[in-house]
Formats: sequence, structure tokens, C-alpha cells
Amino acid sequence: MTTDENPTIDEPSKRLTEMILKGEDQESARIAAEIVGGRSETNDIVDAISETMNIVADLHEVERYTVQQVESCERAAESALNAIRPGLKVEQRRISGKVMVTSLHGDPHRFDKTLLLTMLEMGGFSALDGGEELSPEEVVRNVKSLKPDVLAIPLVTTSAVNDLLRTRSLLANSGVKTKLVTYGRGVAKLPSDSQLSAMEEDSLSILSRIAEILISR
Repeated sequence: MTTDENPTIDEPSKRLTEMILKGEDQESARIAAEIVGGRSETNDIVDAISETMNIVADLHEVERYTVQQVESCERAAESALNAIRPGLKVEQRRISGKVMVTSLHGDPHRFDKTLLLTMLEMGGFSALDGGEELSPEEVVRNVKSLKPDVLAIPLVTTSAVNDLLRTRSLLANSGVKTKLVTYGRGVAKLPSDSQLSAMEEDSLSILSRIAEILISR
């Protein structure tokens, strides 16, 4: 049988990437569901969606994508995630403690927040949506109100690094006991002495670190 007669998973994945980049939410969901229907490893599709959103972040940072285009891509990525959600494999932890996920101003990429919230909920954690594109002061205000045990902040673009460090300082000075963790490719831009409870480049790794933090309380 020739390659043309038996296409690999790469071609559908490329179509999914193309649809997300175009902001086609219905088509993105359809293709994602189609891919999952023909294979067993749903988590690989999550990786493909996440990698596509990294492309979107790159395009936004070099001002080739407007905020409106980013939001359109976010909706398409979330539609694809919802389509494959039943097949996602997340270990059930059933660990007590609240985890709040929020994003900072200057980092208008909500998919990483949505993905972690989804995995937390599926893993049996008590997940709180702390909002998006917030200032450090607004984040700390929400922490004081909701009192999470862990605050998780996605860091996609370098523009939000300073706000993350300011959030850390404000939390430390506020006297709250919430542990601050961050994740995403932007963590590579953080200084080595950031004094955070955990830093990871992907959502699955930070999920494991959050579990460790809650267990060790």
C-alpha cells in the first residue's frame, strides 16, 4: 500500500494547525474529533494544539497577529480541546486543596490557562478560574478573596515576566501563604533566583508539581 493510500497522522494534524491559525473553531473541533477517532493517544493532540498556540504567541509578539486574531485562535484551540476532552488521560489525584489559575496583563493567551484548568478538573482537584490579563495587584486581590493553596500563572510571552515577579513580591509582602507556580515557555526568561514554588515549561509537568505541593502541606 502506498503512502498516498495510507496517510499518516501528520496530515490531519497539519490541517488542525491550519484551522486553529485561521481561527476556524467549528472546523478545528471537527478535525480534532476526527483525529482522535482514528487513534488511541489523545494527549498527543493536546501537544499539537499547544504547539500551534506557541506559533500564535510568536506571531503576536512580532505584531503579525492582532489581539483579535489571537482571541480567534484561542477560541478555535479551545473548541478542539473540548472535542477531545473525553479521551484525555489525566491521573485522578483526589488531593485536597484549592488551585487558582490566572493570567497576567500583557500575556493575552488564555489557552494555557484553559488547558491547566481542564486537567485540574479532570484530575479531581478543586480548580478556580482567577481571571485573565490581570495586573499583579488584581491577582493578589483575588488570592486574598478566594484563598487558594496554590496560584498557577501561565507565562507565554516575555512581556509578562516582570509582572510575574511583581506578583511574587506582592504576595510575599501580603502575608498570604499561597504557593506561586508558573508554567509555559516564558519560564526560560525568568531569573534563576525567582523564588517560586515551581517552574515548568508544560501544563502536565506543572500539574504533577502542584500535586506534590499539595501533598506536602
